[in-house]
Amino acid sequence: MSYTEIFGFDKEGNAYGQADIRNAHRGAMAIWSILEKRYLPPYRPSYVPSHVLDKDIESYCHYKPSRSFCMEVEPMRAIWDLVNDKRLKDCEKIALACTFDHVIIKKEDLPKLIDAFKEFEGETSLREQANVLAEMFKDENCIAVGFNQTSVNGDTWVNAGPYDEENEESNPYNLFKQTEHWFLFKDEIEDTPDA
Repeated sequence: MSYTEIFGFDKEGNAYGQADIRNAHRGAMAIWSILEKRYLPPYRPSYVPSHVLDKDIESYCHYKPSRSFCMEVEPMRAIWDLVNDKRLKDCEKIALACTFDHVIIKKEDLPKLIDAFKEFEGETSLREQANVLAEMFKDENCIAVGFNQTSVNGDTWVNAGPYDEENEESNPYNLFKQTEHWFLFKDEIEDTPDA
């Protein structure tokens, strides 16, 4: 079964695995689906003929289409772009931004993240994640946190560093030596990079 991976970064800047929260569909996918239902109009897939009225799309498809489950980037972008939508609560923007690639949360910002995860309404794993983050906040060795929203894709942090040919293994990503990451609370949420 898939899971959301939570990673810590130690004082040397190296990533390490902290926790796996089962089922990944209760993480990013749930956040995207909840926000889509709350803030976006019903999704009309490109294969639905123009003569089908919006109110009849679900009947035509025999299921309720969702941007969250389509295989195209552009429909998903409508969900990701909600991070800049003024209708969203701060907790919703923060939870959504945490699903973006390469996001890092500095230790001093973990209380804001934990509060946002606890405040987010809906059927998700965010409360479980908040419990893990609370323990990481107490850990003196932890300086930051990152996510891999689903274990079925490539490793984002632990095997993302330069390959060590001598030992024939990848090194962990290092916050001090690599630059593919961005900090969630460094700038305003409106300045988040594209997902």
